Amino acid sequence: MIGTHAAPTALAAVTEQSVSVFGRLNLPIQVDVVGGDAGLAAITIAAFFLSVLLAVFVTYRFARGYLRTRRRPLLFLTLGLLLLAPLPMFLRLAFGNVAWVTATERTVVVTASKLCGLLLVLGVVHR
Repeated sequence: MIGTHAAPTALAAVTEQSVSVFGRLNLPIQVDVVGGDAGLAAITIAAFFLSVLLAVFVTYRFARGYLRTRRRPLLFLTLGLLLLAPLPMFLRLAFGNVAWVTATERTVVVTASKLCGLLLVLGVVHR
């Protein structure tokens, strides 16, 4: 099976060889990705990084507004926006590249961050 590829409809074909990491999970030695267009992948990556930059910029503007006025609701809005937009993007990027974090764990952490951000914003709006 080594060196063979899955059907063209599959997203990835994994070789039989694997390495045990911390005795917890087996990681494939080689992953071959098939399908997709390189142009579409480039556009998707560019859009992701543009979204990260915009989220960081808006959060920065909120933080500057808080530092100028020292109003506590603006601080909570800043923290809520941080937890809602840029932090989940960074968590997805970071945990997507860490082998011992499963997809389920990553989803739980990202969703918890978004939930906390929404609760902070909701608390400020309904105060």
